[in-house]
Amino acid sequence: MNSGLKESNCVACKNKSSCFEKLSIPELEFVDTKRVEIKYKKGEVIAKQGSFVTHILFVKDGLTKMYMEVNDEHNLILNLFPKGSLIGLPSLYNSNVAQYSVSAIEDTVICAIDKQVFEKLIVENGEFATYVISTINNCTFYNFDKILSLTQKHHAGRLAEALLFISGNIYHDNKFKLSLSRKDLAEYTGMSVISVVRILKDLNNDGIISSTGKTIEIVDVSRLERISESG
Repeated sequence: MNSGLKESNCVACKNKSSCFEKLSIPELEFVDTKRVEIKYKKGEVIAKQGSFVTHILFVKDGLTKMYMEVNDEHNLILNLFPKGSLIGLPSLYNSNVAQYSVSAIEDTVICAIDKQVFEKLIVENGEFATYVISTINNCTFYNFDKILSLTQKHHAGRLAEALLFISGNIYHDNKFKLSLSRKDLAEYTGMSVISVVRILKDLNNDGIISSTGKTIEIVDVSRLERISESG
């Protein structure tokens, strides 16, 4: 982890979260006094389950995972947060202790912004508050879908859904170099690593995906969607 001088300020930043587009220059200048930019190497822990939540995290660059530590050997990945994501909004107002951990899947740059800044701006700026509420709602709906997938879908359906989500929401391409390990995929889908490897092999043999090392291409999107929908 490296923390140093800020590479840019919030007013000039071209990569700020959409909610900050709703702020005036004086408000952005205020935010800039209450943030720190931190670089994390792949695999580094960014936030630890059970620690105090003091900051909202903005992923300026890279890819992160939010997960619950089930035991010493197993985690459950709750969500993946790529560049442009805000992490920790549900902790505003009603939670001082993190119910999850966050770590870097790739080398990542985080802007950590004082939690009280968000609480102040929500009161003072209606457009900002609306965007924050909308983001929290989207997280809630995502969690509903996640619960449905983990409890109602078979293994193949879960992995198909995960590949479609990663393709569409993380890499924005049907062909991508997967930063997640097979263990990450297992913890994201609530499966064993052996099951993930087997299903990836089956999908590859059936011509639905093409998998070579870390590179995955979804060759037949419609068939993968049917597997995801049928569970």
